[in-house]
Amino acid sequence: REALNELNLSLKDTLASVQGFGSVARHAIELYQQIGGRVISVACWDQSDQATYTYRKKEGINYPELLAITDPFGGIDKRKALELGYEILPGEAWIEQEVDILIPAALENQITSENVQQIHPRVKLVAEAANGPTTPEADPVINERGIFVIPDFLANAGGVTCSYFEQVQSNMNYYWEKDEVLARLDVKMTAAYLDVNKKKKKSRQNTRDAAYMIAVSRVAQACKDRGWV
Repeated sequence: REALNELNLSLKDTLASVQGFGSVARHAIELYQQIGGRVISVACWDQSDQATYTYRKKEGINYPELLAITDPFGGIDKRKALELGYEILPGEAWIEQEVDILIPAALENQITSENVQQIHPRVKLVAEAANGPTTPEADPVINERGIFVIPDFLANAGGVTCSYFEQVQSNMNYYWEKDEVLARLDVKMTAAYLDVNKKKKKSRQNTRDAAYMIAVSRVAQACKDRGWV
């Protein structure tokens, strides 16, 4: 949301392609669609075929209907997907879709020097929901193209932040309702993003390096405050 504002992109006009249909990908799809975005393709593993396929519907996927035909491994039933009007493409096709946003939300090392050139010219943003989805060799190419990257340790930091919230509630011997947790999470994640973006502009580094600079400086300061260094 904040990154799209930075790029002057209206959420309701954006399209996204997602790799993965497990827990992380599903939450990303659901939240993105709730705030007005449209996902047109999803890539996931097919356990029976031992292969990956991309399911595309240009007018936008229907998240509940796909979820209803998904197996315990996160694989989508191909036959039922065809009946629902989805195109079935090769697994790697998710990266070449004509969209504004790519969301790798499955495995590490998925955007590489071998496929980074397949990213469509329309793509403006890569949100790394998975851990380490972009290789170091692909990173410079993405930066040279001016694609805005939300690095993995920022994009998927919501999980560990909620773990911290659990600790806080335990220490308080009290609990928060789901809406309050989500509201507090929004505040934390927005603040983290804004800090990184500010550092990015001030240091003239890419987003990933700016985030690393903040992370390292905060750990170093914490060690100093505790008298460890």
